[in-house]
Amino acid sequence: MEELTFQQFITTINRMYKEEDDIYRRVARHSGLSDAAFWILYAMEMAQGPATQTEIGSTLVLSKQTINSALKQLEQTGHIRLTSGPGRKKYIQLTRQGQALSDRAIRPTLEVERGAFLGLAEEERASLLALERKYLSLLLREAEAILNTPQEE
Repeated sequence: MEELTFQQFITTINRMYKEEDDIYRRVARHSGLSDAAFWILYAMEMAQGPATQTEIGSTLVLSKQTINSALKQLEQTGHIRLTSGPGRKKYIQLTRQGQALSDRAIRPTLEVERGAFLGLAEEERASLLALERKYLSLLLREAEAILNTPQEE
């Protein structure tokens, strides 16, 4: 077997991440949702109840502006309700209409993910997670050299 070069590895892994993103983007579009709205509903489904904007923001890798825009869109279409909590906290709750949308768009996605999960043997699941954790840890360690270097203007 031929040794995998860095160029082959990084090209393949980047393509795989893009393909995964594309699957979710297609599911969101099929459901009539923007990517951000899809992921907010997904995070709400995973939270299994009201969540704060901060909690949703920390779960998602989206800018605050993108999250706020999507929340406004979901609120205007009657899918969520924003309620004030203690301090400046705002809680996001699905409305009846939002729950119906989540049932149509998010729960089937979770079932697809569950099916893919069940397609892996227990050892493969553990290996996949362990390797991904290791790769991310190494990537962060290597990136520290860039992140800790001041930028020239």
